[in-house]
Amino acid sequence: IGKKDSLTFLAWNLIAGVIGFFIFSLLGLHSFAGFLIFPPIPEITLSYVLYAIALGILGALVALFMGIVMNGMGIAMERAFSEKIITRILFAGVIIAGVCYFIPELMFSGETTIHSIVENPAEFGILMLLLMAILKIILLALSFKSGFLGGPIFPTLFTCTMIGLALSLVFPTVPVGIFVLCTMAAVVTLALGAPLTASLLVIVIGSSNPNMSALLVLSSVVALILGITV
Repeated sequence: IGKKDSLTFLAWNLIAGVIGFFIFSLLGLHSFAGFLIFPPIPEITLSYVLYAIALGILGALVALFMGIVMNGMGIAMERAFSEKIITRILFAGVIIAGVCYFIPELMFSGETTIHSIVENPAEFGILMLLLMAILKIILLALSFKSGFLGGPIFPTLFTCTMIGLALSLVFPTVPVGIFVLCTMAAVVTLALGAPLTASLLVIVIGSSNPNMSALLVLSSVVALILGITV
């Protein structure tokens, strides 16, 4: 906004957020605090720190891939359908419905289907988890660029969770929360361009203890640095 008014803007922004949350709570709506709870990290080790750094790099790459897919889908939709808005929407609807018919876990934002996957990721396997992560990004881009309304946060969290669960199957001795939450923090940092918001969001969603919070903030910072330098 500007150096002169930045603190004033921040103050009003925080007040607006608090008022919004009060109304949200008074209406008895469901909060997403503790949406994905993983076992706490009892202590920080050097290996965990290295994993957090690596996941920050991976998260930056995932966010970059999301940007490429989003831009590419927009160009493709414009070239294929131009001003044919209804045709574009119907085409996207058919594609999305066809994919979700065979993989129903990809329906909607993934908010309701993610829990069953987290409870038993081995049932799906590494390749299927990664496939769902990629398809979720593609379907999100297709939805946005064809005219459907919605937000990117939960589809992004779904993708990050699938990647984290796949990695946990590869490295079963590492706490699964590190893979999932550190990847989330890194991807959301670059996707939103807001590292503090990303860190707070993931901490609240995962009800993270201080050790986990420190690791996911580290991943967020690594992704931010890569985003600035690339």
